[in-house]
Amino acid sequence: MTSSRAEKTLLRHGSSVHVSRIALLRYIDVRRLLGGQVLGQAADAALSMILANELLLGHSDGPTNTRLVHMVIAAAIPLLCAGPLAGYLSDHFSRRSILVSGQVVRMLSATMLLLSLHLDWSTVAIGLWAVGLCTNRVLYNARIASLRHVVRDHELVAANSLSLLLGSVSGVLGASIGVASLRLLGASALTLVIVGHASAMIAWCRIRAVLGGGAEHEHVRWSVVVEQFRHSKTRYSMVATSSHRLIFGCILASTALRLDSLATGTTIAFGSVIAANGLGSFLGSLTAEWANENLHRKPLTVATFALTAVFAGTACAFDDRYGYLMTVVLVAFLFQNLRLCTDATIQSNACRGAGGRTFAAYDLSYNLAFLLGVLIALSFESNIGGVTVLASSALVALLGSVGLFLLRRADYLDLGGFRDGMAPEILPETRGIQAERVLP
Repeated sequence: MTSSRAEKTLLRHGSSVHVSRIALLRYIDVRRLLGGQVLGQAADAALSMILANELLLGHSDGPTNTRLVHMVIAAAIPLLCAGPLAGYLSDHFSRRSILVSGQVVRMLSATMLLLSLHLDWSTVAIGLWAVGLCTNRVLYNARIASLRHVVRDHELVAANSLSLLLGSVSGVLGASIGVASLRLLGASALTLVIVGHASAMIAWCRIRAVLGGGAEHEHVRWSVVVEQFRHSKTRYSMVATSSHRLIFGCILASTALRLDSLATGTTIAFGSVIAANGLGSFLGSLTAEWANENLHRKPLTVATFALTAVFAGTACAFDDRYGYLMTVVLVAFLFQNLRLCTDATIQSNACRGAGGRTFAAYDLSYNLAFLLGVLIALSFESNIGGVTVLASSALVALLGSVGLFLLRRADYLDLGGFRDGMAPEILPETRGIQAERVLP
């Protein structure tokens, strides 16, 4: 049998528990965890704007394919250097300590960056910037692994959605502050970055919940982590998310290259595709809560791949630049809904003591898949053209929808996690924990 009875229908029927993103903010530890995230990410965005102006301005122009390669390199370095380490650290050391000490590292690196810029040590500044990016990967994994300790399992999608929405807002806010402060203060605007990281550190120091990691939970061996990936829901989530991200990388790169060939201008082509991706991701974060509560995961996954094939194929048929941009928006929207649901599946089904490493492997797999998709599109575009690459991506997405329909997602002999379509039972002791979380 390839699917359960629940997985044969798209809609859930009265079995889900509604979770509001705003309602989660009643939990004091959620406010502190996400508040620290907003402060830290705003400081990071401001830092990126300041350093881009001081170190990279005037050196990043070039054809679209060159800019895409630069994007891949910039994303791959912290992902490969810190991604595998992040999961190990979040399982073997206190996550509260990681969050707090990570902000201390960011404060110290920002202070050293301020000194380096004043002394015109550009090479040192770039190295410190890379250290900061790697630190962010560790902080991200520790924060995501901590989230399951401040909300209940059925609240994870709403919490992840809220986290991503706040991340988008803090990114825009931080970048705006970075641009404005740079005009007023120059490189000294890094003092605001230091203040932002210090404020995030204080917020995370005040979290009262046990966040796991280190002595706060039982240590498990790597063999247990590997065994975790045999869990049908975990395996299905990783295959689906990584496969779609690979296809989306091809779509995004081929779209940027096709827009470039339509004489829209290299800067406009690259920037508009990145903006379309951001818009689609933001809209997907808004609807993921509804999708999780009303749609079964497997039909949602199959529909995501099928619709991706339809949108990409339609864009090829019309060969219009606005159609290509709309395709990027729609595919990013679909992926964000899928990703937030699979994030929650990975978090809720990870065994205690292996949550950090399990999520790090999942995060690494789909991010590397996206970068690989970009490189595949760049490799074949010069020989067969961007439209053919996009059409091939549509065909792969269609085949993926068939394969994921046939692939088993739920094996009820697996332990851990709830069946789709069943609301988790709220035990008396859980209600006590819940009551503690809503304290002001």
